[in-house]
Amino acid sequence: MSPRLLFIAVLCCGLFVSCGKKSGEKDPMNETAVVALSGDADTFNPIVSGSATSGDIQGNIYPMMFDVSFDPRDGSLQYDPGLVVRWESANDGLDMILHLRTDVRWEDGILITPEDIKFSFSLYGDPEVASPRRNYVESMIFTDGKFDPNRSIEIIDDSTMVFHFAKRYPLQLFHLNLHPIPKHIYRNADRKTLRANPANEHPVGAGPFKLDEWVHQQQIDLVRNPTCTLPYPAKLDRVIFRIISEPTTRLTELKKGTVDVMSPVYPDDVKDIQENNPNIRLETLPPRSYEYIGWMNIDIEEYHNSGKKNIKPHPLFGDARVRQALTYAINRKGIMEHELGTYGELAVTDFSPIFRWAIKHDLIPYPHDQEKSRQLLRSAGWSDTNGDGILDKGGRDFEFTLYYNIGNKRREYVATVVQKELKDVGIKVNLQSVEPTVLFQNIEEKRYDAFIGGFRVKLAIDPSDRWGDVSNPFNTVGFQNRRIGELLKLGLHVPNERDAGPFWKEVQSIIHQEQPCTFLYWNKDIVGVNRRLKNTNINVLGVSDDMWDWQIGDPNSYMTY
Repeated sequence: MSPRLLFIAVLCCGLFVSCGKKSGEKDPMNETAVVALSGDADTFNPIVSGSATSGDIQGNIYPMMFDVSFDPRDGSLQYDPGLVVRWESANDGLDMILHLRTDVRWEDGILITPEDIKFSFSLYGDPEVASPRRNYVESMIFTDGKFDPNRSIEIIDDSTMVFHFAKRYPLQLFHLNLHPIPKHIYRNADRKTLRANPANEHPVGAGPFKLDEWVHQQQIDLVRNPTCTLPYPAKLDRVIFRIISEPTTRLTELKKGTVDVMSPVYPDDVKDIQENNPNIRLETLPPRSYEYIGWMNIDIEEYHNSGKKNIKPHPLFGDARVRQALTYAINRKGIMEHELGTYGELAVTDFSPIFRWAIKHDLIPYPHDQEKSRQLLRSAGWSDTNGDGILDKGGRDFEFTLYYNIGNKRREYVATVVQKELKDVGIKVNLQSVEPTVLFQNIEEKRYDAFIGGFRVKLAIDPSDRWGDVSNPFNTVGFQNRRIGELLKLGLHVPNERDAGPFWKEVQSIIHQEQPCTFLYWNKDIVGVNRRLKNTNINVLGVSDDMWDWQIGDPNSYMTY
């Protein structure tokens, strides 16, 4: 079981070369695992980080409140002790009493206390910080419309604290399971600029690993934290994350054995690896990540110029008929079959197939129907008035730039298909590849009209970050719907998680109708692992689950995987 909800959505491979050694010296490669990334981390502060890369690495540096596992049989989470050793509810479920370990220390030797946890939650819930996880505190106590940490969090003593909620609901433990950060490091930090705080470059954690070096756009080195007691120091001396964007290089290095983990392996490479690379084992992850084309629902120029106060429909994509037309125009099934084969599943909404009990199975995916697309565009007022082949309305051509991350050959293929097929219905699409970190930051800040992105769902259903507040960074397309707002409140505050099923199914129906973005497919990511890397625990939590147990051994041995 893992204390972190981890998933490496875009791991690639990199190169690590050990120097020559004298007789009797330890070979550093024998104590080092190499993992590579297609893009860099955005920050090492879990309060403000948004990228999957940052989340995966932070999960090995910072402690978590609970040790969490996922039961794929019924799609439910299981909680075990982590920083919290025991917990119980009181006051008819409105209060959660947490009993903490008192022997866990930050890397600099200072004990972790309830003050660190309360301070961290105050940052998560502060609108000036604008944490992507601000919705985690939305069911706690608010004063004058703002999260009130003093009323929400009560410290009883050095090992006991109480969280007060406005309502009882099934995700209380899930929303309490956030990384705390050290108060003594960030006590005087400017909350408005927390994302740029210099301390983020040198995190002080308490996990099995600690950050040794971060060379932006090149390499991230984690080393064993010998003082870790949660759960214990990593068995490897070092894990090296190399940032290399070129996909062919990633595969070459995996085959050469100079990288230990690569994800994703592209489906069209599977047969060659199986036949010619016995040193590599392949594993498939459940579909927890999807890719989509984001159409900005709001006028982002007006949004930013007004200080995020004025919400107006986007001049191109603000009409649901247009968004439907775009989905009809794109051959999503053809893209999926070309790129993923049997390792993909056509996406209807953003509710993962792993949650079988919550899926509205009678929703039919939009077929590829360009004539239907043209009809919808005409009904929305778009026509080619000057005969130049491009639709226009009110003197504006239907033209936009579609952004995607450089080095991702699948998304590059998607972009070229989208460009061609939208041209067929009278829409001009310009393509622009962007360095991944820049792309993800601009997506979160709502700087693009259209982009190709990916999203990894949580292990508990909580759509409020995606479809709640327009200003939330994970609501990347600025979608808002009054009925969905009502359903979020209903679904997140039922006595039992399964009672939310009808509400989540109605949310899916609205999303399917409104098409805030074009959902492409769910990825059943293929992970390539060098057989010398032992004790991996690749599962729905991700590639690096229990990374502190990784070991280097004989590739021909049968040591536990």
